[in-house]
Amino acid sequence: MSHAVCTLFEGHYHLGVGALINSLHAAGFAGSIICGYRGSEPPWASAARALGGGMDIQFVPVATRIHFTHYKPECMRECWAIHCPAAEHLYYFDPDIVVKAPWTVLARWAADGVALCEDVNGYLPARHPHRLAWGDFLVAQGLVVQRPLDRYYNAGFLGLPRDQQELLEVWSKIIGCAEKTLGSLAQIKFDQPNALLHTPDQDALNMALMATSVPINGSGPEGMDFANGGHLLSHAIGGRKPWRGGFLRDALRGQPPGNAQKSFFRFAESPLRLFPSAQLARLRLSLRSGALLGRMYRRA
Repeated sequence: MSHAVCTLFEGHYHLGVGALINSLHAAGFAGSIICGYRGSEPPWASAARALGGGMDIQFVPVATRIHFTHYKPECMRECWAIHCPAAEHLYYFDPDIVVKAPWTVLARWAADGVALCEDVNGYLPARHPHRLAWGDFLVAQGLVVQRPLDRYYNAGFLGLPRDQQELLEVWSKIIGCAEKTLGSLAQIKFDQPNALLHTPDQDALNMALMATSVPINGSGPEGMDFANGGHLLSHAIGGRKPWRGGFLRDALRGQPPGNAQKSFFRFAESPLRLFPSAQLARLRLSLRSGALLGRMYRRA
């Protein structure tokens, strides 16, 4: 079976994409990797194209007025239509995720359903007020709630087989409706947490799961290292990304580095070298120091 991966990035997030590619290489992935970007190609792009080993890495400039986080379903649809039309399975990864499991595990995960991980707060009952409001919104957009769900999934990763592209079509339609409702999709979050569309891309994905019947192959929050015991992916959510450093300073504030920060540095050096040797050594020293301090001091 042929597999393809896609991601979207701009600015310093290229460092996260480099680590993602390194982690896919370590996992044994073979197939196309489509890197959609705004701005300039990363400095390691030529080295990535020359990697070989069954990995075909493409850099595709993307022109869209909306924030990249809301462009995910359109990116996946474009990849299947243009950049990897022969792929039987397609996976999207945010540029702050690395893969920890062998690729055979992820391939089985998305073999017959949509592969997803629950979000940090993954329990959202079927009759929760947010879901009730989403149901009303879906009906107003001409969509029908097809099933009750009680898990809320993170939109940073998903994988699915070609015959379940319906999910991407519905997800994309809901994001379009969200743009009309909000007037713009130039940022990640909108209004207060109780707003109908507080996190449009992720809320729209979870609405699309309510409005379709595609099988859901879901993991718990440990699947992205949001909880302990995970061995699948590691997702460095939050404003400070691991490649920006500052681990000792954060630890002094009671926020030591977690599994996602540590996992990034497992894949920061090979086969793509993302930092000069001295800079990588300083970052790793900061990480170790912050982790050591975190064993003694944490925010209550």
